[in-house]
Amino acid sequence: MYLEELSATSLSVPKSATAAAVAAAFSLDHVWSAAGPSTWTAGLGLSLSDTVDYLEQRWNVSSSGIPNVAFAPDPFGGQDEDDLPLKVTYPVGTRDGTQFFMTPFQNGTTVQTAVLKYEIAFDSGFDFVKGGKLPGLYGSQEGAQSVCSGGNRQPTCFSARLMWRQRGAGEVYAYIPIYSSFCGQSDVICNDEYGVSLSRGSFHLAAGGWTTITQLVSLNTPGYANGLLYLWANDTLALAQTGVVWRTDDSVVLSNIMFSTFFGGSDSTWDSQGGSSYFRSFEIYAASASSNTTGPAVNATLDYASSASFRLQPGGPTSTFSAVSLLMLVTFLLQCLA
Repeated sequence: MYLEELSATSLSVPKSATAAAVAAAFSLDHVWSAAGPSTWTAGLGLSLSDTVDYLEQRWNVSSSGIPNVAFAPDPFGGQDEDDLPLKVTYPVGTRDGTQFFMTPFQNGTTVQTAVLKYEIAFDSGFDFVKGGKLPGLYGSQEGAQSVCSGGNRQPTCFSARLMWRQRGAGEVYAYIPIYSSFCGQSDVICNDEYGVSLSRGSFHLAAGGWTTITQLVSLNTPGYANGLLYLWANDTLALAQTGVVWRTDDSVVLSNIMFSTFFGGSDSTWDSQGGSSYFRSFEIYAASASSNTTGPAVNATLDYASSASFRLQPGGPTSTFSAVSLLMLVTFLLQCLA
């Protein structure tokens, strides 16, 4: 059963909590989980096609191709032999990994608040280079064809993937509508070509061991900046963003897990030095209610370069100068040289 409303007056954000405890605090129901195959099954030698079949049948995956994946034993021990992690290999000298969508919600269900929980590990000695993508919640209109990633921002979808940066610094990397005061926050970096970095470095992903990720997204009321984003790393609150605009139309709802992991970045300086990541214990909790917290009315946009007050990161301007201010500066310098 999905609850019909979330009360702003009862909103509680625990500082230390498991995914189940977070879900209980927001009155969310457990609706889906995904486990790996058993050691015995994998011991039979799952081919890539067998692995893809397993993902499609057991993990509700939809994809035309899933490269660089295999179920493998826990490299650090201590895991249930009936739930092998999914191993993703990053080929040396490339930015390759894998990407697919998981559909954990029942057909006909409207989901506007959800908790995603999973566990991730990297090989001992893993080189994070400059950064890469990790799974996160995703929303779209029913039947939407566009995917909000890779520089593609659309009003029909949003994405809230995680990202690692140098030395494993973590953030949420979102494709969402923005507004000027949101981008002016010290823990928000708006990029005029790609996504928005939220709370970069608020948590860290360690090589050589497991990290439990718990991500909560609660959708805003269209026209208002009252959406929520919280993230717990190893059950400790690491990221808290309020005033998020996830959508500008109420037909956009939570629809998928975007399982996205690869290096990049858009050039060879992001290339992998090799190694693998491991994923296990996916769970989803959900409700049909959106955020009922208060937030200002805003005119959010997908044109990240349209406002002079946006704090941008390459590939766009890195300062907050407007075009007019820049023109005035150039004019002044030319007058000085005249």
